[in-house]
Amino acid sequence: MTCHVIAQDVAPINTLALHIRIGACVGAPIPVGNVPEGSSGSPVPGFIGGLTLDVPVSATWSVSMEPQFVRYEATFDTPLEDQPYIDKVAITTPDGSTTVLEVNTTFTGEATGAFITDYLQLPVLARFQPSSQWGLLAGGYVGWMIQTQSNATGVGTVGIRPEVVTKNLEFGERMQGFDMGLQVGGQYQIFEDLRVDLRGIYGLTSIFSQDFATVDRTVQNIFVHLSVGFRLM
Repeated sequence: MTCHVIAQDVAPINTLALHIRIGACVGAPIPVGNVPEGSSGSPVPGFIGGLTLDVPVSATWSVSMEPQFVRYEATFDTPLEDQPYIDKVAITTPDGSTTVLEVNTTFTGEATGAFITDYLQLPVLARFQPSSQWGLLAGGYVGWMIQTQSNATGVGTVGIRPEVVTKNLEFGERMQGFDMGLQVGGQYQIFEDLRVDLRGIYGLTSIFSQDFATVDRTVQNIFVHLSVGFRLM
């Protein structure tokens, strides 16, 4: 008697699943348009941590919702020439008190600093799983800034005054509290309960408030996320 064993491909089964995710991100807020010549920057690895809820809608499609904490970091160095700037001048009044006046002027020099910002993000993604191991992701996200340690120090001249001064350019104080954008990437199932995903993030809004005259261009979050997810249920 002869026994024949025939191997068959098993179609991927989409089920409701909850994963815990942890990983790293790298990138930078990138200025769009009117970038000063000589500007440079360096990405600093950040952190990702959160949950993923996969809700199946068919055998190969599901919707993923991912509440997560993200820390984005980068350093930068950029020349500034006649850049709009609000100078804060302290005036002592006759009664001995001090009044701070804001003077619209310009700044010319060099600015160095760092972006260090924590966000609570909520990506909502469509996930296509053509096989039991591979998946593709695409969708959008919204994010709310929890805190920022972003800073910039300018060394140069203010207005027509010839003396070289060091000024706080108030980058951290002028950050937007809300962020949104797109995410696209892929997933690979390593084991039944363990998967890895890689995705690109493209911000659609500027990280700075619109009334921040010192940065007169859009600066968008552009990052890459790499994370592993462990299935909880």
